[in-house]
Amino acid sequence: MKKSQEIIGLPVFSIVDGKKIGQVKDLVINPEEGKLDFILVSNGSWYVGARVLPYKAVMGIGEHAVTTESQNLLSNIGDNSSASTLLQRNVEIKGNRVLTNKGNLIGVISEYEVDENTGKIVRLEYKTARDESKTDIVEAADVLTYGADVIVVRENQTGTDPGGVQQAEDATSAPSGGESDGAALFKARQKQFLLGKKLVQDVKDVSGNILIAEGTLVTEEIINLAEENNRFTELSQCAK
Repeated sequence: MKKSQEIIGLPVFSIVDGKKIGQVKDLVINPEEGKLDFILVSNGSWYVGARVLPYKAVMGIGEHAVTTESQNLLSNIGDNSSASTLLQRNVEIKGNRVLTNKGNLIGVISEYEVDENTGKIVRLEYKTARDESKTDIVEAADVLTYGADVIVVRENQTGTDPGGVQQAEDATSAPSGGESDGAALFKARQKQFLLGKKLVQDVKDVSGNILIAEGTLVTEEIINLAEENNRFTELSQCAK
């Protein structure tokens, strides 16, 4: 098993000619199948000029590198309709909120593990809503939906106490004003948790331009900027 942070950042090598052909910048999720469909490979820029490698073309993911047979297996994002569609759906795992099918917000995803042989997501790790210094695990088999706004899981499989989580009758509504009191409170706690942290990666806007640079300290102004550009989830993922 591999954690996402153990894959992102690895160099990608072509076995045929022994050359480095890029670096893993992100993992592209197929939310219906709960697996990685593509690896986003960058040659120095983010999205602009970035290419995708089908996960089925990955020969191996080791401690030091990702390998594939040939750089010819890479394609431009614009030339790969499947990858483009998945990226446009903007379904992220890290930084996304966890909602039970009973309507309880129980935490925020901090990490996930995949089977490197198949690309299937195996389990998710989340910071609990009750105490953000603590983490818990939910198995991928208990995930009902990987969504753009929340990840829905079976409550009776999470091991959580419903009395200790936030209620969210309408947690899947858009952040632009449709959040329930529970969801709004939970997001407020997320913001408080982010304040003072530093970005370990650039946050990009929808056009691939740098919105917030790596190394920036998170302030209320930075959070507002991310929200105005619909990049709060990305901000959450990049802040450490």
